[in-house]
Amino acid sequence: MSFSGKTIVIAGGTSGIGMSLASRFTSLGNVVIILGRDDRKGKLTEAQLGKNSRFLQCDVSDHQAVERVFQEIDTEYSGFDLAVNNAGITTPYSPVADVAAHDWEQNISINLSGVFHCMKHQIPVLQRKPGGAIVNVSSCAGVVPLARQAPYVSSKAAVNALTQVAALEYAFEGGNSHPVRINAIAPGPTLGGMNTAERLAANPANTEKKRNATAMRRFAEPKEIVEAVEWLLSERASYVTGTILNVDGGYAAGKLP
Repeated sequence: MSFSGKTIVIAGGTSGIGMSLASRFTSLGNVVIILGRDDRKGKLTEAQLGKNSRFLQCDVSDHQAVERVFQEIDTEYSGFDLAVNNAGITTPYSPVADVAAHDWEQNISINLSGVFHCMKHQIPVLQRKPGGAIVNVSSCAGVVPLARQAPYVSSKAAVNALTQVAALEYAFEGGNSHPVRINAIAPGPTLGGMNTAERLAANPANTEKKRNATAMRRFAEPKEIVEAVEWLLSERASYVTGTILNVDGGYAAGKLP
């Protein structure tokens, strides 16, 4: 299932699932280009991962910044082979009528528009040679809605729809363009990132609620999400596109019609 010698772009790769992906892919001998907003965290990540990594500061909600950074990548690396769109946030939970406009706009601009901005510039590059693939990191909350999380749930459900629309549009070869496989994963509660040990300990009741929402009664280890992304990017999944892969410990089981 593993691959090496590839150039891989990870948007949102300085913590959580994104950093776990970057660590895995560099360890296999791939060059990993990490995009993120926080320059300090990015430089630390780059130093930790070593010579096969490169951090470029970029706010994915800013379409002009995304265009510039992908032009830089294309110029310096003559393109890339694979991409993962993982940048995302969540904001305080509240009912719809109490959601702050800023919280709504921030979730949509980063979680949804950020994926759109990145794919807009990833797809033309990936079409230039065979084997191109994109994985968008969604959430189980985008598959089975949760109360009091309208901004986050809406953004992730829209990422799933955007993934499938793009997959339909770029699944076949046309002219000089190669097909690009485009999928998403919908992780369940996963350790690290938004679920740090400190954050989980600070709200034990909510932690227990998250754990019990899964059929397996536990949080995912980051490596379990990484392995699913790795499979979707690999040639082992060569006939898979437009799929929203639940990697959720059974969270969605029994909740969908």
